[in-house]
Amino acid sequence: MNEFKVITIMNEAMLKLLKDKNSNYDENMKIRKFLEDETVFFKISKQEAYTILKNVGVKQENLEDVYKKLTSQKMFYDLVNRGKINKDDKSIIIKYTLYDKDDIFKKRNK
Repeated sequence: MNEFKVITIMNEAMLKLLKDKNSNYDENMKIRKFLEDETVFFKISKQEAYTILKNVGVKQENLEDVYKKLTSQKMFYDLVNRGKINKDDKSIIIKYTLYDKDDIFKKRNK
């Protein structure tokens, strides 16, 4: 399963838990709004991402691994291929090199 979907599900579970306990769930409601954008982890700082991950229930010792999966090259290319990230999008702060397949083949054929 996609790591982003797992985080979304964890947030929904945390919201339910906090509501059931009559605890404040304002932060998780804000996180729900952020998670409507699949590219959010490519648009925020590592510290902001860690705050979100902690609030949804990711354990401290797992933060780095989860963050790396959410901002991986594979995830980036998947979002690009699905049209969620545009290569010219200025709001994306974590980027990977996008290769033009036509340029790659031109170089190989020379």
